[in-house]
Amino acid sequence: MNLNMGILGSKIGMTQVFDTSGEAVPVTAIEAGPCTVLQVRAKDKDGYVAIQLGYDDKPAKNVPDEEMKRAQGAPARYRLKYGRTPQPELGHFFKANETPPKYFVKEIRLSAEEAAKFQPGQELKADVFAAGEYVDVVGTSKGRGFTGVIKRHNFTMSGKSHGAHEFTRHAGSVGCRKPQRTRPGQRMAGHYGAGRVTVQNLKVFAVMPEQNVILVRGAVPGPNGGYVVLRRALKRKSKPA
Repeated sequence: MNLNMGILGSKIGMTQVFDTSGEAVPVTAIEAGPCTVLQVRAKDKDGYVAIQLGYDDKPAKNVPDEEMKRAQGAPARYRLKYGRTPQPELGHFFKANETPPKYFVKEIRLSAEEAAKFQPGQELKADVFAAGEYVDVVGTSKGRGFTGVIKRHNFTMSGKSHGAHEFTRHAGSVGCRKPQRTRPGQRMAGHYGAGRVTVQNLKVFAVMPEQNVILVRGAVPGPNGGYVVLRRALKRKSKPA
């Protein structure tokens, strides 16, 4: 299990930059943060240790000033301002220093010593990483709908000889005489993509804390604008530049 520090963000897109030797490097730009610590999980209370992060604020309602003044207390004003969010979620976000409700909420498993450094309402930005470190990026791959076996499982097309036609992209036999049924796990056509994908050991090329942008070398799963989770690499030690 990866117990290294992480942060939430969204994929901006791919581009290329030039290193010190003048070589073009393909990178993915990721907007990492700002993230708000919503909750700190404890071993004695929750059974595990983690911090819950929220990213991407939900918009507030345009409430008239007179109505806001009539509201009694901070919780009532908070409910008026963010009334589109369900009440149980509102209470959870309100406890985290009245932070605005978030679209993307995830928990980052940490060690007890690391989790003790955080408090609800604390803000994390892209400077938790440094250039030269290696990260694991978790995202949701692009959904491609219902696809055939050639695109989904890299099957080879059948030949067109001996009068065969109209079946060049079919899967072929999906069973046998015994056990006279289709075995579980048989590769067939079906829904392809839109799944959790982790790309490991991507090197951080640069960090721009003013814009909360991190450039990582290589490709990141998902479409532009898709949510991602960045964690310090589990299998490779980082060597900051």
